[in-house]
Amino acid sequence: MKNFTTIAGLRPSLLITALTLASASLATATAAPLGPVKVDNGVMHWADGSEVALFGVNYSAPFAYGYRSLKRLGVDHKAAIRMDVAHMARLGLDAYRVHLWDRELADDEGNLLQNEHLELFDYLLSELEKHQIKVIITPIAWWGSGYPEPDPVETGFARHYSKKQMNEVPAAIAAQHRYLAQLMAHKNPLTGKTYGQDPNIIVFELFNEPKHGQAPANSAAYIQGLIDVVRQAGVSKPLFYNTSEQGNQPDFAKALCETSIDGVAFQWYPTGLLKYSAINGNMLSAVAAYYNPFADIAACQNKAKMVYEFDAADVAASTMYPAMARSFRSAGMQWATQFAYDAAYAAHTNSEYNTHYLNLLYTPSKAISLMIAGQQFRQWPRQQQAAAYPASNTAGNVTLDPQADVALLQSHSQLLYSNSTAATAKNIKQLTQIAGVGSSALVQYQGNGAYFLDKQQDGLWRLEVYPDVLELQDPYQNSSLRREARRLYSASRSIKVQLPDLGQSYQLKAINAGNNSSQQAKAGTVQVQPGVYLLAKTAAQLSSAAVDNSYLVPETRTTSLGVEHQNLREAALKHQLPLSFRIGSTVAPEKVELLVRYQGDRQFTTLPLQASNTGFGGDYQLQLNTTEQFNRPGVIEYALVVTENGKQRSFPGNAEGNPQDWDFVQPQAYWQTRLVEAGLPVRLFSAALDQSASQYPQQASVEPRWLTTSDSMALQLGISDIKTQPAAAIPLLKTTLSPNLKLSAYGLQGYNSLSVKLRSYQPQRLQLALLDADGLAHGAEFEVKAGWQQVLIPLSQLKPVDTVLPQAYPTFSSPLLPASQVQPKPLQLNQLQGLQLQLLRQSGQSGWQGVELAEVSLLKR
Repeated sequence: MKNFTTIAGLRPSLLITALTLASASLATATAAPLGPVKVDNGVMHWADGSEVALFGVNYSAPFAYGYRSLKRLGVDHKAAIRMDVAHMARLGLDAYRVHLWDRELADDEGNLLQNEHLELFDYLLSELEKHQIKVIITPIAWWGSGYPEPDPVETGFARHYSKKQMNEVPAAIAAQHRYLAQLMAHKNPLTGKTYGQDPNIIVFELFNEPKHGQAPANSAAYIQGLIDVVRQAGVSKPLFYNTSEQGNQPDFAKALCETSIDGVAFQWYPTGLLKYSAINGNMLSAVAAYYNPFADIAACQNKAKMVYEFDAADVAASTMYPAMARSFRSAGMQWATQFAYDAAYAAHTNSEYNTHYLNLLYTPSKAISLMIAGQQFRQWPRQQQAAAYPASNTAGNVTLDPQADVALLQSHSQLLYSNSTAATAKNIKQLTQIAGVGSSALVQYQGNGAYFLDKQQDGLWRLEVYPDVLELQDPYQNSSLRREARRLYSASRSIKVQLPDLGQSYQLKAINAGNNSSQQAKAGTVQVQPGVYLLAKTAAQLSSAAVDNSYLVPETRTTSLGVEHQNLREAALKHQLPLSFRIGSTVAPEKVELLVRYQGDRQFTTLPLQASNTGFGGDYQLQLNTTEQFNRPGVIEYALVVTENGKQRSFPGNAEGNPQDWDFVQPQAYWQTRLVEAGLPVRLFSAALDQSASQYPQQASVEPRWLTTSDSMALQLGISDIKTQPAAAIPLLKTTLSPNLKLSAYGLQGYNSLSVKLRSYQPQRLQLALLDADGLAHGAEFEVKAGWQQVLIPLSQLKPVDTVLPQAYPTFSSPLLPASQVQPKPLQLNQLQGLQLQLLRQSGQSGWQGVELAEVSLLKR
């Protein structure tokens, strides 16, 4: 876990949820060969000689804020653990890792405490074993247990020391030794095994993200001391130690690898952490490859490699995980665990780690993407290299389509997809599992929760359907247990299943508790609500089948209507203005209408909207014609009116009634879009409008400051002393397009230039680049003088250049993706993902260097 900044002053919600123990066969992960695991020449092997390749998540319900949040919500912790572990298994995950909060598990002397946290962790371990999910434990974390809150009063020895002191102060080291010895000897009463001897715990990673400030030899002595304590406790499992958090320090890595450690642990947060808003755009360029600077150190070549934590933080797209899994395997990793899986009972808030968001129910597309990534990780040969990016988006059985936000796996036995696709199975006759969100050639589903179809035998399939989910607000904002970021809806939806062994008139029967549905399909179509079903070619197969009917979901929190919509800040006249709304409801609305007017007018125009016939049934679209009624420049404002059970509610604001009622009270401003003349400049970046769209490059020396100018705003970007910069090109800024900017709303035919409005304090040389559909840079260099100016750059001058990568962890991650290592496609303006700006070093420069950037726009000239 990274050391996130603590946010104080948050109060818990008093909302209480309950567990619905109705439920369905949650498919367990494929059984891995039995241990013990051994490391031979830098490779982890099972007892039968096969290589280890395990993929899963971190999860911390027994500890820290995860524990406290469930308690505040009135949730039984063991019930929550049962549900979440079952969902992990349903996703085919076979790996679990956590760092233990030693401050909650130990006293001042390092003695292990027998408390509720340890009891719950014992229970979690027993549930993981039931589902054949292998475990790596990191015994020492050092962190306080407060995040995202202030740390509570804690008992553990680590509270007395800084992280560096943990490996330097004799009393701290003695406490760690005592704690480790007692933890290894602790017997889990539910499994009857000590942690040190439990075969389901395959590895111990000794310390989470240590910080060493002493000489490498002294660090090695500390590490060897930890190893010796564990070995003296009778533990023969492989032991790992973190190397990536120390940074690019070859001397430390060499010293570590010269101890008797069996393996080294790495991390990867390629998009940074804690942006406090979602990162939009295609970020796959940031995960094209994983870099290990210690690969050539001779002492490290016989050490196994694992990734203890990874995530594409703040990214909602569902394409990142499979690409990361493939990059890990190419770098030789044998274990990878995402940080961190959200407990379903609290996942509606995303308050535990707001920069991460993963849960089968609340982020179904990302969950299916993780399922696909697990298959990619197990199937991609260790150290096999992929094609250059973006050709690597097709690798093995996996295809990534970032424009459609689809991760797709097509194997002979599986068809998995994170969003709707036209794809079908490689071989339908050999197909045994379909899992996805949305529709494919074989399943057309009008809900937007995840579903799973598992073949039981010819003519008999088990269908598992999870609730719809609606995003109410950006889930990556600051943490709060009072915020409802996403909401579940248990709605009845149509599903059409087209499998040859079922036919078009198959029988459907619900088998989970409280669900009595029984139907015969018409043209392959039936109605389902969240639950578990058998689909059979004949009724006799239904009556004879013995199938697990377990199904675990939280009780629905509310049936209140909800609407998800992103307005556009601008659209050009004479082009269709696309408006789309996603409605959360347990029943289909009777009527949905758009009320729209020019700002300042009294009367609205009412336009009917229709539900999607091919996609999610809660989607409603309309193309507003800006060549007829709304055909002049100005600001339009609009509201959505939903009629349900004879009553109207208006959005935004979820207000009772209709804006045209004489006594209507609007609790929130209407959505707005500015209509502009076609052909005007299109602002790709505006300091006044796009503060949440910015990302900062890998060089931490960049100093961003938002300033007010005489007529607008500017983003000041600079470095305190250019002499400290080793590179010739110094990245200043990387942005993605703001979510309220849709380039297709302008029509960009004839746009041929870039306009850059900026201020420099001295003559400078800069490079500006646009990011294409794959997030790759096409740029040009230009000179600026002192003062405010507008620089014009013909698009014809843009050429492929190095792509600036976001600030990442580990800090040895590359700041650039070289143009020589990718295969860029021609630049298409309507698929731009953002832009980047670099400062080019010139001889004789010293001191602070930088610019103030106000706007970057596309022009017709």
